Amino acid sequence: MKIFSLFASLHLFFACAAWAQTSAVDIHAAVDNQLRINEQKHGIPGQAVLELHNKDILYRNATGTTAIDGSTLVTPKTVFPVYSVSKLFAITLVMQLQEEGKLDISDPASRYVGNLPQSWRTIRIDQFLNHVSGVPEYFDSNDFSRPFPPSVEAVFATLKDVPVSAPGERTRYTNTNNLVIAAVLESVTRTPYRTLVRQRIIEALDLQETWLKLADVPKARLVESYRAKEGKLVPDLSIAWPDYSIAHGGAYMTLDDAGKFMSAIAHGRVVSKAGLKRFWQPYQFANGNLGSFATGWDYGTSGRWHQVGHDGGTKVRGRILFDKDLNDHYIVIYLTNGNKDGVWSSTLVDSVQTLIVPK
Repeated sequence: MKIFSLFASLHLFFACAAWAQTSAVDIHAAVDNQLRINEQKHGIPGQAVLELHNKDILYRNATGTTAIDGSTLVTPKTVFPVYSVSKLFAITLVMQLQEEGKLDISDPASRYVGNLPQSWRTIRIDQFLNHVSGVPEYFDSNDFSRPFPPSVEAVFATLKDVPVSAPGERTRYTNTNNLVIAAVLESVTRTPYRTLVRQRIIEALDLQETWLKLADVPKARLVESYRAKEGKLVPDLSIAWPDYSIAHGGAYMTLDDAGKFMSAIAHGRVVSKAGLKRFWQPYQFANGNLGSFATGWDYGTSGRWHQVGHDGGTKVRGRILFDKDLNDHYIVIYLTNGNKDGVWSSTLVDSVQTLIVPK
């Protein structure tokens, strides 16, 4: 009987191992196929995707080319601009400092930043984080030929007489919000924002392939970026962003570093899991409706999963899906260098997420 039990156990073990191997092969083939579909349907020149389940890599691959001339293949070591995913650095630093007792996101930002416009003085940090502050955008997205204010101080001075929507009433996504957040961080720590990101995130997590300046990026590994125009791919606009814009965009990462960053967050290595459970609650309006951000992270649900992350417009997105106790999670990183039909990055992530994440 014991011998039979031993053989039965071994049979079960090898059967499970074979199933797991087949399942992994099937997942890889299914995601490969979906990337081909996305490439053809949306006209994506190059893309890189990473999918993780807790500590396990479920999928890691790249397809296409870094430019439409097709000369260089995209690999997991290719560097992509991550656009507004860069905001997650500032958001993460706020959560860290809250846990350390150095700031309180329920405070008005003016408690820490003295030169905010008078009409902004009562707006709380959490309202800036969740894009319900009502403050206007600091640049004209329809005309990038207009010069940017030379400094953050000049931004605040320029906007001092521009009307503000009632704080806390509706979501109005602006990059100005993150300029305020970065100013709060610098005031609390008395440290330049770039230095904070480097010390507390890049160096702390050993992100060796993350850059905050284009000049530092290895050019041979950097993609060319494109945008959609009348159903065709055209080169991205060349915008002379000011140095302070790093608070809301301008970082560059490889697929692996983006995954390493998001994984460290999900495992509670940067902010405790207890802290994440508090922070990852959607903003609640006075009428009981929920906003689309949770302490600055995009927030939503998918079946039994909560999901948070951030996008870089139509090109890139990182997403964490987690159970209510943060004991089980999936991560999806989807990086592209553009598409011809303007498909939003959430659609691309959804297309591969459904192949790996159980309902």
